[in-house]
Amino acid sequence: MLNKKTESAENDNKDKNVLKDLEKTISPVLVVNNSALKPYVELFEYLPENIYQQPLGSLVGFFEIKEYSQESAYIVNFLTSVLKKEYYANPKRPVTESLDSALHKVNLALSELAKQGIVQWLGKINAAICVLEKNNAHFSVSGNAKIFLYRKQILSEISEGLASDLPEPHPLKTFINVSSGRLEKNDRLLITSEDIFHILPILEIKKNFQRHEGEKFVQFLRTALSNQMEMIASMVVEMNETVPEPTTKKASRKKILSTTNVFSEKTFANSSAPEIDIQKDLFEESEEILEESGYTDKKTGHIYIQGEASSSIPEANPQLSLYKDLAKEKITQAVFVTKNEIRKRWSLYKKQLAKKRELRIQEQARLAEIEAEEKKRLEEQRVLEEIENEQRLAEQRELEEIRLQQEKIALAEQAKIAKKEELERIEIQQKIQVQINDEPEKEEFQEIEIEAEIENSPLSKYEMSFKEKLRRAKMEQQQKQHGESIDLRKTEISSVITEELEYQEEIIEIHRGNGKIEAEKQSLKSNLQDFGKKFIPTIKRVAQFAIKSSGEIWQKIKTKKTARTENSSTLSVVPHLSTIKNLYARFNSKQKLYIFGALALIFIVPIFIVRFMDKPKEELVAQLPAAPPTQQEILRNEKNITFDTQIKNVISKKDVVATLLANDNPTLISKTTITIIENNQPSEFPIPAEFGTPIKSAYMQDLSLIFLVTDSSKVISFSPISKKFTDNKIDFANISKGSFIGTYLTYMYVLDQKSNQIYRFPRADGGFGEQSNWLKDSISLSGVSGMTIDDNIYVIQNNQVLKFFKGQKQSFTLEASATPVQFGNLFTTPDLQFIYALDTQNSRLVQYSKDGNISAQYFSKDLEDGISLGVDEKNKIAFVATSEGLISISIQ
Repeated sequence: MLNKKTESAENDNKDKNVLKDLEKTISPVLVVNNSALKPYVELFEYLPENIYQQPLGSLVGFFEIKEYSQESAYIVNFLTSVLKKEYYANPKRPVTESLDSALHKVNLALSELAKQGIVQWLGKINAAICVLEKNNAHFSVSGNAKIFLYRKQILSEISEGLASDLPEPHPLKTFINVSSGRLEKNDRLLITSEDIFHILPILEIKKNFQRHEGEKFVQFLRTALSNQMEMIASMVVEMNETVPEPTTKKASRKKILSTTNVFSEKTFANSSAPEIDIQKDLFEESEEILEESGYTDKKTGHIYIQGEASSSIPEANPQLSLYKDLAKEKITQAVFVTKNEIRKRWSLYKKQLAKKRELRIQEQARLAEIEAEEKKRLEEQRVLEEIENEQRLAEQRELEEIRLQQEKIALAEQAKIAKKEELERIEIQQKIQVQINDEPEKEEFQEIEIEAEIENSPLSKYEMSFKEKLRRAKMEQQQKQHGESIDLRKTEISSVITEELEYQEEIIEIHRGNGKIEAEKQSLKSNLQDFGKKFIPTIKRVAQFAIKSSGEIWQKIKTKKTARTENSSTLSVVPHLSTIKNLYARFNSKQKLYIFGALALIFIVPIFIVRFMDKPKEELVAQLPAAPPTQQEILRNEKNITFDTQIKNVISKKDVVATLLANDNPTLISKTTITIIENNQPSEFPIPAEFGTPIKSAYMQDLSLIFLVTDSSKVISFSPISKKFTDNKIDFANISKGSFIGTYLTYMYVLDQKSNQIYRFPRADGGFGEQSNWLKDSISLSGVSGMTIDDNIYVIQNNQVLKFFKGQKQSFTLEASATPVQFGNLFTTPDLQFIYALDTQNSRLVQYSKDGNISAQYFSKDLEDGISLGVDEKNKIAFVATSEGLISISIQ
């Protein structure tokens, strides 16, 4: 809170003339003999711009910084802009309240600079701020600034005690006291700094106030400061009564002799001239001095300092007096020059020593910080390596255990399978051996039975049983071997028996082949799982073979029966059904199953195969392709996403370039106009054609100015307050077209992809000052598609967001979403709490916290045409410029 002091004027008689409004004459005196120091001093005089600001009066003063580094350049310009903007922001406020608010805003601005690491100016800033309102003066000072009041031949310092006397400077304590008082007629104020005492002590200032009035004192002050000072800012304010100018008469010359001016050229006159001539010259010089109240060089207009006037003509030797004065002046001048030179050299030495000490301390701190960071990095790396090694060893042990367990299981399975196979093999061998052993016994038993039946059965004529035929056939064979004659009947019976034996052998062979057929069936069954497509052709071939074989066997049996019928006219040897039945009854159950299986394989399986082959193929129904998912379905699982977003059409416009918020009012920039929507009422301002077409835009909040970069590389500003366009001086000669721009405080930042650099331009009179390289890291900026600024600079490069602070790249990552964000635009300001990203491909607005986490997402199909973005967090509204105009989206 600013403290208040009040000085009342001496007005005991309450003269009514004092209450009249006095005329103020403000005369600035700015001396900068070294152009390199110009960014470190600012002298200002602001008058009310309209009738509403008239009650606030005039705002005058200066800012000066005694620290000449690049970081401190143009700070004075920034502070001046902040002061003016805040003081005249609300004309309805009282003067004192406006001044308090403006000084508080300046303190906050300096605090923001300190937060950015720009602290070299601390303790080295001098400033005097004065408000002249009617006949009142309200003022505050900082550092070594001084304000003097000259009233009724008395010079007093009215700013004494106002500056902060804290041992350690603090940005928020730069301006802490305000003083106020009433000015009277003929009062004069001198606003300056302590540096003026290097050439003009306070007594000399008082004498020259007495000696000179009006413009002559200003001219004297300007001449003295210009000749001796390298940089200083001063201002003279005179309070005069407004009266009509009277008719002036030329005053008569009074020949009064005064002391010769020691700075006059008469001082260096030739000493060999006669004494009377010297006296005559002195009298003439005195007349000129008294007539003009001082000597003025007509060529240069400079006023030279004079001594006190004398009313009498010296009666002593004037030449001796002249020599004395000359000697005194030479000695005084030599002492002053020597003293001033010693003071300058000592001050310069102290500054250099302090700077070296500060640099040494900074270097030591920097090295210590680097060493600590390196140790911390090595320790973290060691810990991470240990953790990684432990994890790797644990994974290896776990994998080894799993591998050993799997090997044990596999070995057990293999042993189990081998054992099972061995058992099956032994069982099969045993079965085969049993069958082999049983076959001879069965055959022998059958033969014995047949022979017994032949022997026991009576033989009819031409009709004998199978056993009798068999027995007789054997007898005939024996008789053949012994050469005996063969009976015809016996021969016929032998041939029949032989045929019957062959037939029985064929049946036995078929019986024995049943085992093979069964084995083939099992093999086919097992192969069916591995060879699915080959199963049907194989079965088909087997069926064809079986059908063919059965046909051949049947044909053979039929042929044999026909032959037996033709060869035997009286004997019939065809076996009856009873014989087949008896033969079938002798088979065991396994042989019967084989027979039924063979018959089924021969007669039934081919029927199913044929039906399967003749089955009509099902028509393939062409499936319709599935409908692609909608964007809403794709984003359904996104974090904190809202689909029922409220969208409003704010204004329709063609050829849209960008949108931004100026004084919290949405503003739409097109190729030909600027449209400001205030209280839901659009106001359109055409862009002058001579400036060109805007391609980039940015808003500078501290100056309430909209800056446009046109296709002709011009930078123009538009004030939403005065509604005027202004061309700004800025050097864009080496910057490529289409570079991205942004603002912070009163600086403009330009990202040039061609030079891989971010340039910073400080605000100056009529435009911007010289550019400086802000980016300190060597990094490629190709592929950049967007930029936004708060206390940091955020850049979109190849769909990645980079963060820079103090010219260096920072470690920064935005939270990944289920559907990757396609960054079209970014927006944030120092006053906003979040960072906003416009994803036009997925029709959504993503809200990130400043540390990179997703806070909310808003979906709307209207966002797919977005080209620019602005957000008003106070009213929870985001404004998106599209090719068709401006829309608003609720972010509640």
